[in-house]
Amino acid sequence: MISTLAVVAGLSKTGGGTSYSVPAWSNALAREQVQRYLVTVRARHEQTSGVLDEKLVHLERVPSFGLGSFEVRWSLALRNKIESICVENHIQLIHNHGVWLPANHTASSIAHRFEIPCVITPHGMLTQWAFNNKSLKKSLAWRLYQKDDLDNAKLVHVTAQSEGDDLRKLGFRGPLAVIPNGLDLPEWVERVEGEKEFKTLLFVSRIHPKKGLLNLVEAWSRIKPKGWKVKLVGPDEGGYQAVVERAIHEKGLDQDFVFTGPVYGAELTEIYRAADLFVLPTFSENFGNVVPEALANGLPVLCTEGAPWEELNSRRCGWWFPIGVEHLEKALREALEATPAQRREMGKRGRQLVEEKYTWPSVAKEMKQLYEWVLGGGSAPSFVRIGS
Repeated sequence: MISTLAVVAGLSKTGGGTSYSVPAWSNALAREQVQRYLVTVRARHEQTSGVLDEKLVHLERVPSFGLGSFEVRWSLALRNKIESICVENHIQLIHNHGVWLPANHTASSIAHRFEIPCVITPHGMLTQWAFNNKSLKKSLAWRLYQKDDLDNAKLVHVTAQSEGDDLRKLGFRGPLAVIPNGLDLPEWVERVEGEKEFKTLLFVSRIHPKKGLLNLVEAWSRIKPKGWKVKLVGPDEGGYQAVVERAIHEKGLDQDFVFTGPVYGAELTEIYRAADLFVLPTFSENFGNVVPEALANGLPVLCTEGAPWEELNSRRCGWWFPIGVEHLEKALREALEATPAQRREMGKRGRQLVEEKYTWPSVAKEMKQLYEWVLGGGSAPSFVRIGS
């Protein structure tokens, strides 16, 4: 059995995709007989996603320090905790989830010093859009430690080839593994077209500038379809919801848009099932976990090329189009004009795609194979790219 240690800066519900994907990866790998330890930093008053199965995964949460909004994902106890787990449990591999943050740099430094192979998953934090966001700070961190951490890693895991391409543009020349995120398949419920007061275009994600919501408001204002509403589900990040609400009000669309705040678990599944279409007008995603979630629940998806979902077009289960208001408007018009029967058929094709490629058991098998190759050598798996 392979003994591995995963490190992630935080598991807060409001912290984005890693708070779900890292625990889910850990659960799935444990079921594949990979002994899993997970270390994270605990912020005060933090609510976790509840995804992690602590009967399968050994979780250690060390405290952070700081005041109010300045509380950081760092702890004086973190280094000692990681080192003690490595020694006491004969850790063979460290999987570092994330970059830039002190917790991630600490994990990489310990792996290098202890000569433990390290796999880094950036989770979209090194895409071109992400790197250019707060670029001065990141350029400094890149020169001080982040480039070295990547170069010292045994391998970098990305969830889509486009994310790997961005990493190559930054000069990374080491091995890249392309393995998507997975999901737990919800029960399939056949969609039946009934009488509705209105149809719903659903968005699920953080209310954040990179999600392209201002483009959505502008495109919607040009169409103003009757009998439709837009439901925005997700936590407000940095007060950005007020910016979106102001744009909605200026366009006279207050009755068309509904904010629900964050929703999780079975309640979120019901929201997916009650919707008619799903939209992700993002500027940048390494994967976009919400896309397979929507597809798994039978929803056709509209998504920009900011996320790696060209299969929406090739598998005829949605619309994948360039970033920009005009392209979004065109896709929306086509989607809104589709008949209920056409949307149902697209939803079925999307569900089939997820069943074939994006469930946790299938992707965990590939990750275990990757670990075995990192530790044992031999021929690289088919999903590993060597060199530029």
